Amino acid sequence: MKVESLSAVVFFSRDPERLAEFYRSRIGIPFEHRSHGPMRDHIEGWLEGIHFAVLKGAPAEGEGRGVAPTFRVRGLDAWVGDLGQSGVTPVREIIDLGEGKRLASFRDPDGNLFSLIDLGF
Repeated sequence: MKVESLSAVVFFSRDPERLAEFYRSRIGIPFEHRSHGPMRDHIEGWLEGIHFAVLKGAPAEGEGRGVAPTFRVRGLDAWVGDLGQSGVTPVREIIDLGEGKRLASFRDPDGNLFSLIDLGF
């Protein structure tokens, strides 16, 4: 099995508006407020086919230093099963994000959070 691409970069910030404005004005990520599925108001934008999001708060203990990459895959359940066979289990139940998107999150050997997303197409 092989991932298709990097799908998303998720930033955690105590001041998401400030961080989003920094990346909007200096890097050109077109951040805007969105709400979908269980993801209530948050800030997101797309740049060159990569989804960027800024969520309020610091990452939970052991989930990295404020950035959590998301890799696009097909067949999320097979990925979860394959990783599970090697002892890598999701940190929570698979999340249905709506619009056919499903997300599973894990921790790497250093405790950093990473996710796999199946966009449903």
